[in-house]
Amino acid sequence: MAIKKECNYCGTIVEIERVSRDTDYLCPECKSLVYRRGQPFQHVFFLSITSLLLFFWMLPSPLITIKILNIERSVSFVSGIGYLIESGRYLTAIILGLSVVVIPYAMLILRIAVMVAVRLKAVSPSVFRLLALYRKIHEWNMAEVYLVGILIAIIKLRSLAEITVGTGTLLFLLFIITFYISVEWFNPNDVYLFCGDYSCQHAEDLLFYREAEDEA
Repeated sequence: MAIKKECNYCGTIVEIERVSRDTDYLCPECKSLVYRRGQPFQHVFFLSITSLLLFFWMLPSPLITIKILNIERSVSFVSGIGYLIESGRYLTAIILGLSVVVIPYAMLILRIAVMVAVRLKAVSPSVFRLLALYRKIHEWNMAEVYLVGILIAIIKLRSLAEITVGTGTLLFLLFIITFYISVEWFNPNDVYLFCGDYSCQHAEDLLFYREAEDEA
């Protein structure tokens, strides 16, 4: 199946005669990457569902437990954002809520919705609008920054109090791993290239299964 893709750097139109998942296609003029096919959608879908389940599980789970002078307090995502609101740090609460909760959740839902539409051969202009929104909010995703903040807090507070790492931190670590692997594996360009006419007649072959003839 031949496809045409414009180079993002020099504008050269590159025609790819055979789309392989294991090949990087470079511009013949400037040698920049033109297209890299994503992983099969069933793999991305599985990781996305796993990330979504971890996401809902980690929100109420305790991240760390702090014990000072027999006073013990656990902190979770929900309670942490609530504390910031109660203390009047609204901007910090908004940034935290957007970067750690809203944007990752929206990316997962958008990605799952697109893959389900492709699997059901129900691709429409609204699917491409969802893809455009996905690509925009992808740039604002910073969930891993909060994980670094948790680790720094644990290191600094260990000399002042008894710190216990909660299940929320472990769940958050697993979420970060599955989430970013799924982000790396999912290539929105696959949908644009193979379903650009809204028909997506070969969605199962092109996007969901690694068929032998493509790998030969």
